[in-house]
Amino acid sequence: MSLFRVFVDGQLFYHPHLSQLSITEAKVQEDAENIDSLTLSAPFNHPYLSSIQPMASTIVCKKDDLTVFEGRALDDGTDFYNTHTWTCESCLAYLKDTMQPPFSYQGPLRGLLEQFLAVHNAAVEEKKQFTLGTVTVKDNNDYISYSNSDYSVTLDAIQDKLIKTHGGYLQVRYTEDGKVLDYLEDFPDRSLQTVEFGKNLTDVKITRDHTERVTALIPLGAKLTETDEDDNETETETRLDITAVNDGKNYVYDAEAVEEIGWIWTTEVWEDVTLAGNLLRKANARIAELAKGVTSMELTIVDESDTGADIGDIRARMYVRCISKPHGIDGTYLCLSRTRDYLDPSGNTITIGAAGVRLTSQSAKQDQNITSIEDDLLGQTSKIEVITGKVDHINAQKMYRTELVVDGVNIFRDKGQKSILRCRVYSWDKEITDTLPASSFVWHRNSGREDLDADWDSSHTGMKSITVTTEDVTDNASFYCEITI
Repeated sequence: MSLFRVFVDGQLFYHPHLSQLSITEAKVQEDAENIDSLTLSAPFNHPYLSSIQPMASTIVCKKDDLTVFEGRALDDGTDFYNTHTWTCESCLAYLKDTMQPPFSYQGPLRGLLEQFLAVHNAAVEEKKQFTLGTVTVKDNNDYISYSNSDYSVTLDAIQDKLIKTHGGYLQVRYTEDGKVLDYLEDFPDRSLQTVEFGKNLTDVKITRDHTERVTALIPLGAKLTETDEDDNETETETRLDITAVNDGKNYVYDAEAVEEIGWIWTTEVWEDVTLAGNLLRKANARIAELAKGVTSMELTIVDESDTGADIGDIRARMYVRCISKPHGIDGTYLCLSRTRDYLDPSGNTITIGAAGVRLTSQSAKQDQNITSIEDDLLGQTSKIEVITGKVDHINAQKMYRTELVVDGVNIFRDKGQKSILRCRVYSWDKEITDTLPASSFVWHRNSGREDLDADWDSSHTGMKSITVTTEDVTDNASFYCEITI
């Protein structure tokens, strides 16, 4: 079982095996496109409440030896029971503490980020400094030219001059030598887990916004300059467009979206783009996003790593295989955000992004105008006779689903604990558990030891509910119920 701990300025603040160092909440919000956050709460009698100084203390969360959060507290609040709660921001926010002076830069893309970090590191203490790591974002010519006549916040400068212009993501890695900042065109990590309906997917929320859909885009770049007879360069009011590199057209469009909903126009300006080819590339990527109706999918999941399984956890900034046939989800998607409650994993969610995500026609036809879908089960195709707690195919003419109800704890931490597991069976939204004979229910344990699991299975048949104790879980185990109808 993974061990989660919290440290404040290097001092242990929370340990699950030390009751005097208890906390009531530790929820990390990971965001691939923004700054991660942590909500931390502790009871009034915690001995180290005063050790957390907003904006000063360094708060580190570790899962075993892996740092899952490092940052600082922004505020300190209390409730009726004098429980203290801190909202914290990750160390990426340190880039908001410094200013970039006016500059003029010409050279490779990596060099500009190196310049930004050099200015930042020279202005802050060691714990706020970054080393530049991997840079996979590329410019077509590996040569950029940017300038700024005003002071700007370092993080804003990175966003304006690099991310908004060239795309990509910032990612912080924690190493023995300090914090490393990567600038990635895409994330290379793939989760070993699969999020699957009937297995570890417990809820789905699909958010679709048709009001912002656009099918044609007129992109505009930087203002053009002209040189007079004395070689004086002045800026004009005319902006760069893509006519010269786009067959004489100053716009791009999505053919499928135009056929579906007609021509809907907009324009966007990229102030720092000075090459028509770069402007066309950004416009094509942007219209692909604007033409989609699906903006995000929020999935409530059971992370198998939280159950003691020897498998890596799911994090934001990695790709995850997601399958839910009733909702038309089947593919590998980028996890844009991840909400992880380290004290109560039952509410953990991930949000997968719109890029590359399309509903299958089966789901899309159910309601083309729906804005928010939040349901448990949709669609039907053929009759099924046997279903299990690990459902692989739910598309059936008569829909069945199972619900595993746990009365007790999901994770045993101390000897003597027990939980009652009940399996409920539904036909559509009507529960039919009581109409089924007990012989229809067969419980299974998966602990990695097939011989012992087989013996356990044989003694847990013909029961609609079972009691699981610490004696049933020698190291780690998962349980499910197979139902025959």
